[in-house]
Amino acid sequence: MKKKGICGICPDKCWIEATIEDGKIVKIEPDRESPMGRVCPRGALSPQIIYSDKRILHPLIRTGKRGDGEFRETTWEEAIEYAAENFLRIKEKYGAQALVSYVGTSGREESTMYAFSGREATVANSRMRKKGFFENIGSPNDMTCGSTCFTAANVLAPVSTCGVPQLDQMPDIENTELIFVWGKNPKTDSGASKIYEKINNAKKRGVTLIVIDPRKNGIGQDADWWIPIIPGTDGALAIAMLKYIVENELYDKGFVENWTKGFEEFSSYLKTVSMEQMSAYCGISVEKIIKLTELFCSTNKAVYYMYTGIEYQLSAVQNCRAVHILWGLTGKLDVEGGMYFKKGKLNVYPLSPVKENPERIGEREFPFFTRMLDMGQFAEVPRAVLKGNPYEVRGLYIAAASPMTTYPDYNLWKEVYNKLDFIAINERFMSEDARYADVIFPATTYYENESIVGSPMGLTIREKMIEPVGEAKNDLHILKALADKMGFGDAYPSENDEETLLWMAGNDDVLVKKIRSKEPLPQKTRIYKKYEKGILRADGENGFPTPSGKFEISSSYMEMCGYIGYPVYKDIRYIVELGSLDEYPMIMTTGARSSIRFASFGPNIPEIAEVEPFPVVDISTEDAVKYGIGQNQLTEVETAFGKKEFRANICEMAPGCIHIPFGGGSMYMVKEWWEGNINEICSMDYHDEISGYLLYKSMPCRIKVKKN
Repeated sequence: MKKKGICGICPDKCWIEATIEDGKIVKIEPDRESPMGRVCPRGALSPQIIYSDKRILHPLIRTGKRGDGEFRETTWEEAIEYAAENFLRIKEKYGAQALVSYVGTSGREESTMYAFSGREATVANSRMRKKGFFENIGSPNDMTCGSTCFTAANVLAPVSTCGVPQLDQMPDIENTELIFVWGKNPKTDSGASKIYEKINNAKKRGVTLIVIDPRKNGIGQDADWWIPIIPGTDGALAIAMLKYIVENELYDKGFVENWTKGFEEFSSYLKTVSMEQMSAYCGISVEKIIKLTELFCSTNKAVYYMYTGIEYQLSAVQNCRAVHILWGLTGKLDVEGGMYFKKGKLNVYPLSPVKENPERIGEREFPFFTRMLDMGQFAEVPRAVLKGNPYEVRGLYIAAASPMTTYPDYNLWKEVYNKLDFIAINERFMSEDARYADVIFPATTYYENESIVGSPMGLTIREKMIEPVGEAKNDLHILKALADKMGFGDAYPSENDEETLLWMAGNDDVLVKKIRSKEPLPQKTRIYKKYEKGILRADGENGFPTPSGKFEISSSYMEMCGYIGYPVYKDIRYIVELGSLDEYPMIMTTGARSSIRFASFGPNIPEIAEVEPFPVVDISTEDAVKYGIGQNQLTEVETAFGKKEFRANICEMAPGCIHIPFGGGSMYMVKEWWEGNINEICSMDYHDEISGYLLYKSMPCRIKVKKN
């Protein structure tokens, strides 16, 4: 039997056709009738992953010491009772704030994220808000992988500049003349490759493609102009371009005069920096920066694709904002061929009040992050556990995440886990973190769930492809069982699929019926420059949905939270503790997308490890010759925090830079991935001051041939 639906291996919603025999998926192919049809290498391995003998299929309770990985199988009733009793015991002894939940990248399917974090639903009513899991008993600390991904570039930066989140902005690629791909690689990204397809079609029409990335692999190979920037210095390039634009009056003077806030003070800042200084930081010559800027200013029809590549930097949010300001000042927002605002009638995002008694973890350190997202910063959890700052944390609930391998400093997390009173984890495969858990709940893959999801095609129902394997349960239904025992079961739906769908739709049965009917989305007539017509803001006033009503070069939100409002570039070399240029002449970046791995999900599955048996260090030919390194040769990479060994991969890369994939570090992985956790030589102590994002993509280092 063949059945069409959405791939269930990761949350990125590629449409597939599954061959099902005797109730089991035996083959996955792309749905060739869907514009979202795609099967990536890991999706093709769905049968092996779903029915792997490594999969957790029964609830487990720890029997040995923390970290020994010794468990016994138990019943769902005992496992749920055990977790509920311990979480409630911690609440009574230390207060609800001592409980933290965290849902990771592998679990960011709408129902899972919504159930854990309680943020506004991406399905149904955009203003609907439910409580996060522990929030139901008074904790402000239900957190997500937004602490380390997505939110800096897609929420904090655009909302603080123009008031429109990135997901509500659409690159009008069909009508554009110039495409910038900046800190993103749509050729290797997860999910259906619609963006890459659009770029290819645009190139056939003669559109110019600019790729700004330290690595040429992927979309850079298709570029008309690849700009090999030094990792972490995107803000320097953007500031240099803005300086040239402002000082040569290449900006849209009417827009600046009528619709901006902070132009004069930002112009004053630009006078304090030099093109030569910014050029030295980013590794792009002044001549090339000027050429790039003049090309950029030659048309209003220019779009960008920007994402995580410029999130993990010393001034990450302001670097992203500088790119938004490039588009705003030059008349490329909400115009044909530019960055189109898909929606109107947008409310001004309110900053949530400062929480007190108890405050959110990270509230003092990152007030804009915590108040804009109404969420704590998970990178500050170790400080709370080990130092009681701002208070003690004693209980942790994790779903589909591995902080030990996706955050820096494995030994720090080991110390954190050993100090906690209780840890519960929802997982599909054993992870390094699961070894330290007190109880493990077996979670389903998305093939075994039914839910409402959002995609470029609109809201749709992710239909259940197969029945749950073993005793695995939907994360949402695990939370329901636990909530029943903890006294707030009415916050979640029963295991009935129809009740689950209705819960996700905010109890709007008309919406569920409409989604189920698969009615095509109505085509709306595009209206450009909505900010001039009183239709961008919900209150009907002209302007942008920002506190000032203007395009905010200097952000009101930033100023409210005690930051400089306009973008100021800070270079990684400012941090003397990371080592001098003489000590560590290279810059390391990490975390580029892989079509076979997904976050920390991958190398612990034998079939995936066969495709990518070991992590490599990407290095340019120029640097390989300089340091005497040959292809596949074992090298030693060292930062101020330690050293690791990796085999060399000589490729097209920015000179003076290397890239190493993340995702290793678990004993359940093959040897070279287990030993090759690049995050072990990064640090939890250095971050963007606004988002709290750690500096994965801009770490000073050195490299040499490993001597036997």
